[in-house]
This record gives sequence, C-alpha cells and structure tokens, in this order.
Amino acid sequence: MKREEIYTKKKKQKNRRIIKRLFIIILLAALLVGVALSPLFYINSIEVYGNKHYNSIEVINASNVVYGANWFRELVKTSDIKGLFTFRSTKSEESILDRCSYVKDVAVRMFYPGRVKITITEREPAAVVPYINTSLVIDNEGFVVDAGDEKHWENLPIIEGLDVNGYSLGKMISADNIKGIDAFNKIFDVINFTQRKSSGESFTNKLDEYICEVDVSDLDNVLILLDWRVKVNLGAYNQLDEYKIMLLKEIFFNNIDENEKGYLDLTTGENPTFIPE
Repeated sequence: MKREEIYTKKKKQKNRRIIKRLFIIILLAALLVGVALSPLFYINSIEVYGNKHYNSIEVINASNVVYGANWFRELVKTSDIKGLFTFRSTKSEESILDRCSYVKDVAVRMFYPGRVKITITEREPAAVVPYINTSLVIDNEGFVVDAGDEKHWENLPIIEGLDVNGYSLGKMISADNIKGIDAFNKIFDVINFTQRKSSGESFTNKLDEYICEVDVSDLDNVLILLDWRVKVNLGAYNQLDEYKIMLLKEIFFNNIDENEKGYLDLTTGENPTFIPE
C-alpha cells in the first residue's frame, strides 16, 4: 500500500473519531439540558436558615428566587455562569447582601429535587454611634447594620469620638478615627478574657454589662462610662491588660458607692485616683 493511501486512511479514521466524539458531547449536552429544564429542577421549596433579624419571607423576597421557576433557566437569565456549575445562585446572594444590612454571609443553593436552601450568617450589633440627627448601629467590624432612634438600642454601648463622615447600610462606616473601633473591641476583649479566666465569686458582677459609653477621641486616654455615673480613664487602649481590669473591677464594685458619681483615673500607676462629683 502506497504511503499516500495509508495517510488518507489514517486521516479518515481520525476524522471519524472526532465526529464520534462530537456526537457524544452533543448528545450528553442535550441530555443535560433536558434534565436541567425538566420538572426536577423547578423550585417547589425554599428554606431559610440562620435568620434572626429577618423573617423567612423577607429573605426570600430579597433573594429574587421564585417558586415554580426553573433553577437553571433563572441562572441563564441572570448570566450567572458560575452558578450553573456550583449549584449556587451568586446573583441571589448579592441581592440579599445588598438588601439585608444585617447579613454578613449567605449561600443560596439548589438541592435535588426542587429544593432551594438559603443559609445566612448575620452580623451582631455591638455598639451605637451618634451621627448628625440619627444613631448608627455597627457590629464589631464597623459595618453599619441599622440606623434610627437610639432608644431602640438602649442595651448597646455608645461609641463617641469616631468622627463619622458618612455611612451606607451594610457597608463599613466611614470615619476619620476608624482605629477607635479597634480600641472599643480591645476593651471588651480584655474584659471578657479576664472575666472568663476569673469566673466564680470574684466576677459575680460583670463589668462589661455596666459599660454605657466608650469615648475613643484620644486613643492614649480612652474613657468609659460605667452605669451612667462613673467615668474611667483607661489610658492607651493598646496597653490595656488584665491587671488594670481587675483593679477597675475591685474599685468600682467594692470601693465606690452604688449611687456615687465621679471620675476614676487608672493612668496614675499603682494608685488610681477617684474624684467624686
């Protein structure tokens, strides 16, 4: 057999293999599309987990997931290519994050057959920040989760001295003194650590529950207001330690009368000073 004939025969065999493979791919694609558009993937159940500040209907409405719609057809409509392969609706997740300011993280997934599961993680309100004629509620990362009348969050401590420039719900607060949030967190972290370490009779009274206000205007002299009557100078927030918290606890609960008002300075070393009003 001549070389040209051998070459032609091999080329034909190769072309047949390519055509066969293309046919299989097309057949599989058609089969997948058929299954994807079948009633198996029509949404007949939407479940919401992890929601505290929103009811399930609010979360479902924010997701734009529609009962009776085909999961894959909706992903194609919204150009959610990634979702086609991950069985997650990234567009629905983005919509929830945009419309629900308390939501920190969310996953919207399809589970066979026809079941959509929305799992959210919410931000926990940590403090109230006064801003012009309103009050902003932030979490411990500085994200604004709510805004309105301060009376709605009377149980949360107030942060003064952040120098807020503006805000958007669900976004990081805009402030000149953003390190003040680090100072706020450091105070509560050290107090909670000390209380856990010294759990028992000595910490029957929890100091963190008495903090009404934290003034971070001067990070080298951070002030806290206890029980709306005793202002305490803790000094530099990055030097706050367990010893200072133990000392504060001893003075506040055992040496200051429960109705007494005044100023307590813990920056004077071994001998703190208390100046009554």
